[in-house]
Amino acid sequence: MRVTFRKNVSIPPIYAVHSLIEGNRVVQLSSDSTQQEVTVTPAQGRRRNYATLDSVGGEVIAISTKTIAKPDDVGRLLVLTDTVDVPAEHSDWNLAGQPTRWADPKPLNIKDERLDDSRARAQRVIDSWDDAFHYKEERSVEGGRILPGLRAPQLGALHAALGHWKASVKPATVVMPTGTGKTETMLSLLVAQRIPRLLVLVPSDALRDQIGSKFVNLGWLKKFGVVSSHAELPVVCFLKKMPREAEAFQGLLQRCNVVVATMRIAAGSRVRHRDALVEWASHMFIDEAHHVSATTWASFREHFGDKPVLQFTATPFRTDGKLVDGKVIFNYPLRRAQAEGYFKPIKFRPLVEYNNDRADHRIMNEAVSALREDLAAGYDHVLMARAQTISRAEAIHRIYSEHARDFQPLLVHSEQTQNERQSSLAALRSRESRVIVCVDMLGEGFDMPQLKVAALHDMHKSLAITLQFTGRFTRSADNAIGDATVVANIADVAVSDRLKSLYAEDAEWNELLRVLSEGATDDEIRRAEFLDGFGEAAPEVALQNIAPKMSAVVFRTGHRWEPADIGKVIKSTRMYAGPFLNAAERVAVFVTKDQEQVAWGDVRDLKNTTWNVFVLHWSEQQRLLFINSTDNSTVHEDLARAVCGPDANLIRGEQIFKSLHGVNRFLIMNLGLRHLISKAVQFSMYSGSDVGAALAMALRQNRSKSNLFGRGYEAGEKVNVGCSQKGRLWSHRIAHDLAKWVQWCHNIGAKLIDPNISTEDIFRNVVIPEVVQARPVSALLGVDWSDEMLHRREDAVDIEIDGISSALFDVDLQPDSYAEDGPLRIRLRTPDGDSVYEVRFVADDLSFVLVEGSAAYIVIGRKRESLDQWFGSEPPTLYFADGSTLVRNELFKLPPTERRVAFDRGRLTTWNWDGVNLRKESQGVEKDPESIQRRVIEYLLARMGGDAVDIVFDDDGSGEMADVVGVKVHAAHVEVTFYHCKYSKQDEAGARVDDLYVVCGQAQRSAFWRGDPERLFKHLQYREVKRQRTGGTRFERGNLQMLSTVARSLMSHRLVLKVVVVQPGVSNADISVSQLELLGVTELYLRETYDCDFEFIGS
Repeated sequence: MRVTFRKNVSIPPIYAVHSLIEGNRVVQLSSDSTQQEVTVTPAQGRRRNYATLDSVGGEVIAISTKTIAKPDDVGRLLVLTDTVDVPAEHSDWNLAGQPTRWADPKPLNIKDERLDDSRARAQRVIDSWDDAFHYKEERSVEGGRILPGLRAPQLGALHAALGHWKASVKPATVVMPTGTGKTETMLSLLVAQRIPRLLVLVPSDALRDQIGSKFVNLGWLKKFGVVSSHAELPVVCFLKKMPREAEAFQGLLQRCNVVVATMRIAAGSRVRHRDALVEWASHMFIDEAHHVSATTWASFREHFGDKPVLQFTATPFRTDGKLVDGKVIFNYPLRRAQAEGYFKPIKFRPLVEYNNDRADHRIMNEAVSALREDLAAGYDHVLMARAQTISRAEAIHRIYSEHARDFQPLLVHSEQTQNERQSSLAALRSRESRVIVCVDMLGEGFDMPQLKVAALHDMHKSLAITLQFTGRFTRSADNAIGDATVVANIADVAVSDRLKSLYAEDAEWNELLRVLSEGATDDEIRRAEFLDGFGEAAPEVALQNIAPKMSAVVFRTGHRWEPADIGKVIKSTRMYAGPFLNAAERVAVFVTKDQEQVAWGDVRDLKNTTWNVFVLHWSEQQRLLFINSTDNSTVHEDLARAVCGPDANLIRGEQIFKSLHGVNRFLIMNLGLRHLISKAVQFSMYSGSDVGAALAMALRQNRSKSNLFGRGYEAGEKVNVGCSQKGRLWSHRIAHDLAKWVQWCHNIGAKLIDPNISTEDIFRNVVIPEVVQARPVSALLGVDWSDEMLHRREDAVDIEIDGISSALFDVDLQPDSYAEDGPLRIRLRTPDGDSVYEVRFVADDLSFVLVEGSAAYIVIGRKRESLDQWFGSEPPTLYFADGSTLVRNELFKLPPTERRVAFDRGRLTTWNWDGVNLRKESQGVEKDPESIQRRVIEYLLARMGGDAVDIVFDDDGSGEMADVVGVKVHAAHVEVTFYHCKYSKQDEAGARVDDLYVVCGQAQRSAFWRGDPERLFKHLQYREVKRQRTGGTRFERGNLQMLSTVARSLMSHRLVLKVVVVQPGVSNADISVSQLELLGVTELYLRETYDCDFEFIGS
């Protein structure tokens, strides 16, 4: 009598078709893997070396360890390929998890089947789907039990696609966040629409295998009763490479219901193969469509004609930042996905580290700490550390291996063998390891819900995908999975840029990304608190990405502020988003959508759509309302009175020009005057040198200033500002966050309500250009390139003399003479030679004539132009000792009210110059101890403790920004000090004004660097790299790495510039009035332009 027992057995899938055709797998399942309790009759010695399982799908299955003749009473024979023994009663009967093969009957090799029979097989599959699909929705019942079915986003996408195909043949896009079931949506469409021939394109090999496997068994659909049990499973081809012959490829395609391939294979194939693929497919799905570049997609799409194309993506933005092609017919909101449990909140733990070497260690420490916290809380989490390249991944893996050995960190990348990668992933799944370092997130085909801590050492092109990958919640997840944590270094420009792009893609990341800020700067804290004041984030628009211009109309108000009444003026039909209110800051933000007929014809179906943002701020203390809007058609008085009452009055007329108070060296570029009496000419516009006469006319005659625009300096920055008598204030400056715009409002408001500010005084202090026909009677102190040139990359511009090129950072423009009269000459100085050009006044302009040396040429890319022609289009700026500047033939004099103030004698600094040759300026490569420059360097190196300087840099030579540059990093700012050294013309110190002309000119010119901190540090880097080529260094303290770290810190630290003139040839005891006045003009320029501190060091 045979001994039998009951056992829960898992049976591997049974294939009807399993073929390999020129490297491409073609499969069809008869039945998927099953698990059920069956009666087992064990093996009985040699005569019966197999076990049997009764009633598996109505068949008896024999289990053997080798191929045997199938017994008569057995339907199928399954061979266990890696064991010598058939499982005993108490063994593991998970046969689906072991290496096995079905020996009898074997799966069909479809190559052996007639093509007509294969076509008939594929058609039978389609026929079996008739009435096999059920629109069954997942729902909860009493007791918290879930009745399985399609999720809400899947049903929504399914109906949207079916509806679209009824009305259009154009490509469409379905946006579903990771974890909401994109793949099952594709499978549902396949069966519900009875798609006969489907081409599925994916971005990677890993995703081809994963998605293809889902198509083979239709995923969860049969198990959940969405697809009837009688429905046959499709014939699926995993297209890995193109068959050699197009005819063979056509034959392969005709045997299949579904072909899954990468876009690289499909789009990169030969024309005949591509045409065969396009002709065969009736429909096309593109998964992870954000990976598809515009050119790749366009080149393939144009061949697909009007066949239905559906793109699936977790974000509608491609990795190049552009929108995915195709109309978005369904977009499931992230907020909804989180509310329904498909997506978990993410704790974002940013850190600020400007030193690249330390950044990886700090990210590792933070991420490993997060993992340990999660494990201590009982969560079954693992950590993924992402790197951009294999070499970076290897370096990062060494860090984790050293500091987190107990987690057995693993490394996975594409150059490993498949066995190596699979072994590592198996160790991760078994929790032998809990840390994996990888390149590019293991690919989006990787599925492991326990991967809940992400350390982003390098950023993914799409941060949204990274976060969705980490935050997704899958059906297989259990209670041992908590919220996700992402660690990144926001001092990295790539990280901050990606974060901004993230909010631009979908404002709902405000809610989903919980930022745990540590070490934030005051500005960052202020910005975060300001945004938090809006309470619930705006679903339609990311408030932190709104960057209004520094502009507004301003109203005087009473004590009323009722932003709820905005709706009385802005009707609901116009209101697209908002109003969003920050009660504490008294700020309201909303966006309108306005449509109007096109102007070029009576076409009623076509309308222009305009999106306008409105930002309102009421300053209770100033009792002023500020309205900023991109809608400039009105000054919005109705809106002001709605929120602040009927006594809200627009500030207009002469009072609006008070806003210009405090703008130093204000140059009016455009001035509009309105006639108060004349009716013949009501309005005139003036610009350039005509402004001076027009302004004088306005101040003494019957004309009022209508509007003006100009440039100057305020709070150490270059500004462009304008205002209109109608009440509008504007600027080219952008408020990079709303909090900064509110601060600007307070600053402007303080001017507008200040009774002590006189607009007449403002206009008497403007800089008026004057057309001149001769040079001013004043010494030429300095020469600088045009603004356009100063904003070009220094390493992208070459100066060529006699065929020898020098980079712009190695070239100087300087006066050739410091006489107060005579020819005006400019010397172009390079390391290999000089050229001298004379400035001549001709007609209404200047010309630049070579008078000494060889002609110089400007070379930018392929463009080569002589310096005299270049100056014709981009004239230099000439600085004179009386404070005036000359550009072309326009002289910009300081206003008469700005009298020359002599430098305070009490502020002169005296050094002991014993042992220094006053006539020797530069230390040279020998570091000459008798030089002036060396004494300055030794002084800086000797400063100790809290007064110590972090970087000391020798920048001496043509193209210098200063002879010595000192850099010191403080808690909230970076202090840069320029030391301009000059030798004495005589052996003894005295009171010679000539000893100051050159160095004061250099000091004034160097203020420019305060306005472009990034360029300042780039200049030092360029100069050091060139010096290193000769085996030397310009660093007296510090190095390139430290310089780079300081430069990166400017993302959160402001730059403070101090300029020091060092001239031991000046005796402080004997200094002359002329010298003090020259120092005074220099300090005035530095203060009024870039707000730089100034110091003089003499003898």
